[in-house]
Amino acid sequence: MQKEAVFLSLADFLIPAHKRMPKFSDVCSFADAQAALDFRVDLKDAFDKSLQTDLANGAEAHLENINQNDKPAFSAVTTIAITTYYMNPRVRELIGYPGQENVQYDPKETQVYVTDGSLGHVVARGRKYRPTPGL
Repeated sequence: MQKEAVFLSLADFLIPAHKRMPKFSDVCSFADAQAALDFRVDLKDAFDKSLQTDLANGAEAHLENINQNDKPAFSAVTTIAITTYYMNPRVRELIGYPGQENVQYDPKETQVYVTDGSLGHVVARGRKYRPTPGL
């Protein structure tokens, strides 16, 4: 079985159709997943490893196997499937997420979050500092 078919089978198992939400392969392609991998090149090897199967025992069995025996492969395939799906314009429209918006503001004006108390819990907890390893 070729990588594209394996991935789409795994992705459709992870993200099946439910009510008004389409399954993965109804809105996304393997090419979309490959494009997502261009942003997460650190996942490419593990992603390719996750697709090395013929799915003889089914998508669920393969996902269970890599979840138990190859956590990086499982993480890679699930991360790419989920992020590819939720970045799809149709899916974003269905869930009511327009994406990032360019909100104009005056940088010299005091922002409302500074004065409305929403940062109170951060101020109350005090400073936290974690040194950067190796520096």
